[in-house]
Amino acid sequence: MSVSLTSASRIRGAMLGMACGDAVGTTVEFSPPGSFKPVTDMTGGGPFHLLAGQWTDDTSMGLCLAESLIEAGKFDPLDQMKRYRSWCTLGHLSSNGRCFDIGNTTRSSINRFQSHPRDPYCGPTGESTAGNGSLMRLCAAPLAYWHHPLAAMHASGLSSRTTHGAPQAVDSCRFFAGLLVGCMNGLSKEEILSSCYCPIAGYWDKEKMHKEVRAVAEGSYKTADPPVIKGTGYVVKTLEAALWAFYHTKNFEDGCLKVVNLGDDADTTAAVYGQIAGAFYGDEGIPEKWRKKCALSPLIRLMANELDHVAEHHRTHALMAPLDDIPGYLGAGQQPEQQQPESTDTTAELEGGAVASSAPRDSKYIASPEYEWRKRISYDFLEKEIASSSGHHSGRSIKQCREAIASRYEKRMDKQNQDPEMLASVLAVIYGRV
Repeated sequence: MSVSLTSASRIRGAMLGMACGDAVGTTVEFSPPGSFKPVTDMTGGGPFHLLAGQWTDDTSMGLCLAESLIEAGKFDPLDQMKRYRSWCTLGHLSSNGRCFDIGNTTRSSINRFQSHPRDPYCGPTGESTAGNGSLMRLCAAPLAYWHHPLAAMHASGLSSRTTHGAPQAVDSCRFFAGLLVGCMNGLSKEEILSSCYCPIAGYWDKEKMHKEVRAVAEGSYKTADPPVIKGTGYVVKTLEAALWAFYHTKNFEDGCLKVVNLGDDADTTAAVYGQIAGAFYGDEGIPEKWRKKCALSPLIRLMANELDHVAEHHRTHALMAPLDDIPGYLGAGQQPEQQQPESTDTTAELEGGAVASSAPRDSKYIASPEYEWRKRISYDFLEKEIASSSGHHSGRSIKQCREAIASRYEKRMDKQNQDPEMLASVLAVIYGRV
C-alpha cells in the first residue's frame, strides 16, 4: 500500500499536480526534444511568455470541469460545455484572464456547440481527431465519483465525448480514470500500474478498449524509452509518456521534470502526469516552491476541497444506482444520446463564474456559502490584485494588498450580517492560512 493520505490531500494533489505540471511544461511547449536546455524548475516563459506559475488550457479546462461538477451539483455535460465556451470566449478561469492556447479539436467542438447548443457531445469521432485535449483536463470527473468506480469511469468517457469523441480519447480517459480511483484507494504503484488495472475486477476482460490504448494499459511504457516514448499531441502517446514518467520515478518533482523534458506537447504530458502523480503522492508531495508559485493556487485548493465534499455526497446519496446522476449509461462501443437541456434558455452565459440552473436541486450536491465566498475572493479579487500589486504595476506589497482586501471584505460581510466564523474563514483565505 502507498503512504496513508486523506482523500482531500489526494484530490488536492491531482488538481494542483495538473496545474503545476502544466506550468512547468509550458516553458518548452512545442519545442522538439533535444532543442532546449533541460528544464529543472518552474520558470515560465515559453511560446506564450507566461510568468512562472501560470498555466495553459489544460488547467483552465480542468477547472471548468471541476467548477461544473461542484456548482451544477451533478454531471451535466451541457453545463460543462457552457463553461468551456466561456473560457474560450471570455477567458473564464484562465491564469492570465484570456484564452491564449486552445487545441484545434477543442476549438471546433466549442464552435459546434455554439451552433448546436442542445447537444453537448460535440467531439468528433474520427481517429485523426484523437488529441489529448480531454485527457489533459480529466481528473475532476473521476474524483467526484471515485467511491463508485463504474460511475467514475463512465463519467470520464462522457467527459471526453464533449470535445473528443474518438475511441482512443474516450478509452484513454476511461482507463486513466480507473488508475486515479486506484490512487484514491491508496493502492501501491505496482498495483495501479499492473497490466490493464481496473478497480472493477475483470472489467477490461469484458469491455472493448482501443488496441493502442490497451497496449499502454498492458505496460508498453515499462520497457520503452525515447524516442519511442514521446510527448506528442496524440492522446495515446500522451498517456504512455505520463505513465512512463510515473513508473520510472519515485517522487512528483523527478517525474514531472522527466516528462517535461520530452518536449513537444510538454505542458499537456506533464498535466496528465501531474494528475496521477498528485493523486498518488498527495498535495504534500508536490514541491512547496511550485505550489506557492502556481497561479490561482487558493482557488484550485478550494475547488479540490469542495470536490472531496462532492465525492462524499455521491457516496452517501448513490444508494442502489450510482449511475443515476450521469445521463445515458453506455455499454462498450455505444454512443451517447443527445441530452435535452433542462431549460429552453440556451443563451445564458457565465457571469462571475456561475451558471444558474432551473432544474430542481433536491438530490444534487449544493455548494456551501463558504465555498461561494472563498471562490469570489480567490478568483475575482485575491489573485488578480496580488498579481497586479506584486508585479510591475504598483509599489504595494503583497501584505498591503492582503490588508486592503481584508478590510474590504470585513465591511462587506458586516453589512450582510455574516456570522463571525464565516468572516474568520474568509480572512484565513485572504491571509493565505488555508
